[in-house]
Amino acid sequence: MSGLDARLIASFGFAIAFDVLLPVVLVLVARRRLGFAWKTVGIGALAFTLSQLLTRVPAVQVLQYLLRDVLEDSTPLFQLWLVVISLSAGLFEETARLIAFKYPLKAFRRWRDAVGFGLGHGGLESAVLVGGLAAIGLVNVVVLTRMDPSTLSLPPAQLEQILAAKAQVASLRWWEPLLGAYERVGAMVLHVGMSVLVLQRFLRGQRRWYWAAVGFHSLANLATVLVARSVGNVAAEGVLTVFALGVVWFTLRLRDEDASDVPRPAP
Repeated sequence: MSGLDARLIASFGFAIAFDVLLPVVLVLVARRRLGFAWKTVGIGALAFTLSQLLTRVPAVQVLQYLLRDVLEDSTPLFQLWLVVISLSAGLFEETARLIAFKYPLKAFRRWRDAVGFGLGHGGLESAVLVGGLAAIGLVNVVVLTRMDPSTLSLPPAQLEQILAAKAQVASLRWWEPLLGAYERVGAMVLHVGMSVLVLQRFLRGQRRWYWAAVGFHSLANLATVLVARSVGNVAAEGVLTVFALGVVWFTLRLRDEDASDVPRPAP
């Protein structure tokens, strides 16, 4: 594998393994300590599948493709697009949590149940979506590094795209894939916290908790993306860390009394 940085390949491999194993470990440890039912984890994973994998993500990809020329030509419209997709993330995912606690999890409305739901929701995202994208990224690094564009009979426009992709791969620092692994920690915290926040809609009978979750989620997404584009990925992870610490604070503040028990895990 001439030309490949072994450290870069190793960091990609670690990130992929981390993305897949982190939610598994967190679910097993948290369930043993809190005793939430497997149903909460499963419904959380299903909520992510329906609100993201089967609806929002494909829709965003299609719209972004259709609007690609307009977004490339107009910076203000592109900035507006970032706001729209960030808001859509908050609306789709928090609405999925709202529906889950209103219907299939109607009998599971404790703090510990929200934790199980959040781990299932964020866990599937980490293992399938993020881990899958990291695996694709690793394949692209290997293929592009070994590829010789001069041997390809392609139109100039496609060759230019390949050369740009090779340059992007060449500029990757070996530790950059590890940022994705670090991001998963903060993202899992946010998923648990947003689940606890939406649950308050039913425990306290006030819609504002749902809207607070939508707003916080959307703001965290937008701030992270804007900082990543303007300053860099390391700074973006710092922003995410600040949001995650805030989530830890209010998640523990909203912890109910029954969470202090350590029951046997529910079926």
